[in-house]
Amino acid sequence: MLSFKTVEEVCESKSITLVLHPAIRRAVEDYEESFYIGLRCFLKGESDGVFFLPLQDGGYVRLVFSQRYSSGGHPILRVDPLTSEGLQRVKMAIDAGP
Repeated sequence: MLSFKTVEEVCESKSITLVLHPAIRRAVEDYEESFYIGLRCFLKGESDGVFFLPLQDGGYVRLVFSQRYSSGGHPILRVDPLTSEGLQRVKMAIDAGP
């Protein structure tokens, strides 16, 4: 099974800094393999960069991958909720637990 460590290794091998909120990282832990596949497809240009993160309440939050550059010119891969309330929903879901 693929782990989040594998995701980090892929980014590191491409000299890309992965940036995501700790709550999103915790929520993704149960879906590491599909997250990894989505990330790889995005980096290869084979997807639109949207990942549907299932939540404990039966809903989901859409996360979006985006590539940017830091002010120093280093490549960054950001993972953010597509909507403004997405992060709050993720936080509430991980606080509620299984």
